[in-house]
Amino acid sequence: MCESALSSLLLGAVASDLTLTVQDIVLRLLSVFLLIAINAFFVAAEFSMVAVRRSRISQLVDHGDLQAKSVQTLQRRLDRLLSTTQLGITLSSLALGWIGESTMAVAVASGLTQLPVPEQWTGAIAHSVAIPVAFFLIAYLQIILGELSPKSIALHHAEKVARLLAPPSLVISRLFHPFIWVLNQSTQALLRLVGLEYSPHSWYNRVTSEELQLIIATEQESIGLEVEERELLNNVFEFGEVTAEEIMVPRTKITSVPRDATFTLLLEEVASTGHSRYPVTGDSLDDIVGMIDFKELAVPLAKGHLTPNTNIAPWIRPVRFIPEFTSLGELLGTMRRSRLEMVMIVDEFGGTAGLVTLKDLIDEIIGNENELAGSPAGEEEVALQMLDEQTFLVQAQINIEQVNELLDLELPITDEYQTIGGFLLYQFQKIPSEGETLSYDNLDFTVASADGPRLYQIRIHRHEPSPPEEDLEETEAGEETEQAEKDEQNEEIDETEGNKETLT
Repeated sequence: MCESALSSLLLGAVASDLTLTVQDIVLRLLSVFLLIAINAFFVAAEFSMVAVRRSRISQLVDHGDLQAKSVQTLQRRLDRLLSTTQLGITLSSLALGWIGESTMAVAVASGLTQLPVPEQWTGAIAHSVAIPVAFFLIAYLQIILGELSPKSIALHHAEKVARLLAPPSLVISRLFHPFIWVLNQSTQALLRLVGLEYSPHSWYNRVTSEELQLIIATEQESIGLEVEERELLNNVFEFGEVTAEEIMVPRTKITSVPRDATFTLLLEEVASTGHSRYPVTGDSLDDIVGMIDFKELAVPLAKGHLTPNTNIAPWIRPVRFIPEFTSLGELLGTMRRSRLEMVMIVDEFGGTAGLVTLKDLIDEIIGNENELAGSPAGEEEVALQMLDEQTFLVQAQINIEQVNELLDLELPITDEYQTIGGFLLYQFQKIPSEGETLSYDNLDFTVASADGPRLYQIRIHRHEPSPPEEDLEETEAGEETEQAEKDEQNEEIDETEGNKETLT
């Protein structure tokens, strides 16, 4: 009964408005599009403010951009921003439903009256068709022009749209501050009733370090970053996860000087290795008594306090001992606070496991000198080089999937490693020395170039697979048959020659 009364009321309104002039209908249609435009304004403002990057807005604010300052003000209180935009969207939608449907119904009914049909049918058709047609027209225009289009534009051009709409949005937010305050307080009270804690900072999505790593590693996400830049940023994130044991110069590669060494012996070591700092040992490598820095001897040498036979003991400095499982992040902090250039790494039993210099830590982030300078000739190192038909020289950092694809191999791929160097470390279960070889299936992997724990080049030699037993048997049978045929031919030749001699 209520529905029939409402329909009668709407039909009556349509019937009464059929007498409107064309000018009245045009004005009403303009009001409909104005309300849709207002709705689109608030939708675009909401989505652009949320989508635009805060770091970019902060950068623009630092350069004195006033529009960006308005965006930043709104972003600091997203709850106020969303309340403002939602208030505008709701009011414009209600007004559109109130004015728009009757306006469209009148326009549709006016158009139907112009149809070439009997006059007694025109009123009935107009009354029954005008309202549903008007409803769908308003819904279509609202969805396309008032929602989807402004959302798409705001998401694709977030910065431009946000800077354009922020100043008027900020003015509206301040004008309707009392209403917005009531809406926010009501929302908070409702959330507390259902056991949810409200905080203005809960609007922000915190990006974790893992997500940042994923963004950096993905080319589609990290637009504008070169491969080297992505690798550098990735090294920074992984820096804290690496331990001192993984980058240290191992015990077997340490060059040390004895406690009773003379200046001449130290000079010989410097000329031989090119290093400037050396651990000083007592009875053995496990008895580290300190370290000597060759650069610190420049002043006493210039003053004539050093002779070739002078003992280095007065210039020995204490050295710091660090457990091998210490993370590089913690180790770097320790070395910076204590102004250390070199530390000794000890194992769980207190024995010397290796040493780490400040240069090793820097190399872990930006790459070592070999990686930066390239090959000795100054040319870029080739990732894979063919030495002969079965032997290849590959860089240890090449991805194992790429090696499988280029050399048609089937090396296992797991989460434990991603590179061919990691594959060797996983198989050896230790840090291999230069020249050490690993046999895997029909392949020989030889460490061609290494520097302590760092592998640079791997030589891969592929052996021809031995034929199956069936093939061997077939080959042997074929050889026996061939030999039998040769024997028969030789016998025939001998018989022929014998016959010739008899005839002679």
